[in-house]
Amino acid sequence: MKYKTLKTIFHMCGKENMKNKYQMRLHSYSTYITHVEIQPIQDGKQLSHVNYPLFFNVNRLLSDKLNQFYGLSKNISKLAMDTSDFANKAFIKQLLIEELQSTNEIENVESTKNEIADALNGKRNRFKSLVNQYLSMQEQQLELTHVSDIRNIFDNLVSDEIKEDDMPDGHMFRNKGIGVFNQGKGKWTHRNEYKEPEIYEYLTRILSFINNFDAPEILKIMASHYMFEYLHPFYDGNGRVGRYLVAHLLNNHSDPFTALTFSSIVNRYKNKYYKAFENTSNFYNMGELTQFINDMLDLLVEGQEQIKEKFQENISLLSILDRKLADRVSNKTEARVLYILLQDKVFGSPLTRITLKELSEFTRISRLKVNRVINNFEQHLNKLKSNPVVYELKDEFIESLLS
Repeated sequence: MKYKTLKTIFHMCGKENMKNKYQMRLHSYSTYITHVEIQPIQDGKQLSHVNYPLFFNVNRLLSDKLNQFYGLSKNISKLAMDTSDFANKAFIKQLLIEELQSTNEIENVESTKNEIADALNGKRNRFKSLVNQYLSMQEQQLELTHVSDIRNIFDNLVSDEIKEDDMPDGHMFRNKGIGVFNQGKGKWTHRNEYKEPEIYEYLTRILSFINNFDAPEILKIMASHYMFEYLHPFYDGNGRVGRYLVAHLLNNHSDPFTALTFSSIVNRYKNKYYKAFENTSNFYNMGELTQFINDMLDLLVEGQEQIKEKFQENISLLSILDRKLADRVSNKTEARVLYILLQDKVFGSPLTRITLKELSEFTRISRLKVNRVINNFEQHLNKLKSNPVVYELKDEFIESLLS
């Protein structure tokens, strides 16, 4: 049975039934009531005289979705364990390009996958700090202990792309009201009139919720995502900062592949994503987060399903290619070099292919011997770059192995 939001119950059954259902849900044994409140939105305005505590009910639907999420994360981790470190890193780079391009597209920030890949390959450009911030997820857990941590993330992640007029005018955050205006509907779908002192206090509560509230971590991550976007502490860049926080927290509590699917899947279902925020902030929803969290888990699980399927396809294809390569190439050095190039071809992106220098270092085969293998198989390779030297296997060679 579909879970009905309080707003839906109001329209179907009237105000009294909605209030009764609200009290039942709010005081249910399976409900988590947060210490964070919202002033809801009605007719394009933030109602400063109304305060609803945010809460969510871990009903059967949400519990099943949570189990599905953890099950898929476990499956993905098992697939990664069955795959080489090199292939996993190549796959991460491919996912990272898609994720960063998607988070930019959601906010109408102009970028290309080539620009993001260039930054990933070490070139200094306007997305270098963005890429570095996401790469740091692989090396360290996200520590959010003070509101200044949020400003630091903003500075490192998006400040280079923010117009001067849209930079925070307070000490760390905005100091005037902000909102989201829907041009198609001709109205504000979100407003937040808090000034910097209120933003500072609200962010402190969000960080306390993330660090100290006793609830399943994934549910907390999604609840905190709503809280952050409701607050809108900056004039611009809120979406990108908010989705980065989700990605890093997911990386802390699940697996790195799941963490790099959120923006990609949101970009595909932008209407569902934005509607979830709008519905949750609605006056008649009375601060309930249950449906919002369920909608976000829907998106996450779909992203996980795609990762799992792609992993399985890649592993199966690489296994076949490896056997075929062994039948064709008997020289061990040639086989090792070509196997790395095969993994790069199957798991990686053509925009971030391994350099010959990296290949030599990774395999511990001298550059002279690597060059010799490249020369011997030059007819099966495409030269992508000269400085640094980068090759990839031709599609025709892959097809010949499969035939």
